[in-house]
Amino acid sequence: MNLPEGWEGFYQDVCNKVKTLSSCGIWKINSATALAWLGNFQESEHKYIAAHILDRVTYRSERMIEGAYKSFLISTFREHIKRHKALSYYSIDEWLKLLRSHPKNEHSNIKLCSVSKLGDNGDSGSQIIRLLTGELFHQNRMISPEKQPLSDLEGQVILIVDDFVGSGDQFISFAEETGLKQACKNNHIIYAPAIGYYKGLEKITKADLGVSLSPLEILKDSERFFTHEPGAVFCGDNINTEAEVAECYRQMLKLSPSFNRGAWFGRDNESLCVIFQWGCPNQSLGIIWYEGGSDWKKLARRRGSQ
Repeated sequence: MNLPEGWEGFYQDVCNKVKTLSSCGIWKINSATALAWLGNFQESEHKYIAAHILDRVTYRSERMIEGAYKSFLISTFREHIKRHKALSYYSIDEWLKLLRSHPKNEHSNIKLCSVSKLGDNGDSGSQIIRLLTGELFHQNRMISPEKQPLSDLEGQVILIVDDFVGSGDQFISFAEETGLKQACKNNHIIYAPAIGYYKGLEKITKADLGVSLSPLEILKDSERFFTHEPGAVFCGDNINTEAEVAECYRQMLKLSPSFNRGAWFGRDNESLCVIFQWGCPNQSLGIIWYEGGSDWKKLARRRGSQ
């Protein structure tokens, strides 16, 4: 690959951007952590690629996710309740107060559930539940499919939450384990992940489970760092093909002997740059979350790992 003229200016612009996002509290990644990650790279080509990765990051903090769910609850979710349970008129404040109240009222059938394997609370699922219970939902509205099988419920409005849909496989496995398709015949069930990658959402839709799918945010193909399309130009720099940069990125595996060879381009080569405050999905580029040797500075952790 070739370095474009003025790439050092771009690199410095990214460093300044990270410092600003961190100092303003938009990113909860300390700027020193991000800049230390950039400091892992000594070769100019590696610095250029790493700066582009950092520039393309889709970052969501706890506050952003909580705010997105609050907006969802007073709009889309409220409309679901109106259509399916003849909700009486409530002001927004009254509606939020109702959700925060103990479920011993006319809408005690509004429930909250997270996506996780049976017998495993799941790091990301429990993280979303912690964000939502208390401030937005009363903790007694939460149900556990392990203790209360979804297929045994009737007449409930169940909101299923998660931080990220990647391949869609985890949700489909969850659906099979919990009897979700049967449960949808007797309940109104909404699946509202904070972020959904379009391929995973399409897979869930094709599974025809009967659930209402309402992602708060959708990532399209344009969000991929590498599209792996023949002849694609890299990030609009007009001198490198994506394939040339991808080959250089592949060689960056050699930067640490501790790197795992799998998922270097993200699961299924999806090449995303998604980071939550609590960690990365495995569709994100491995260089973002891989554990290296003692001298390697990691940018973000994997969800479910420390």
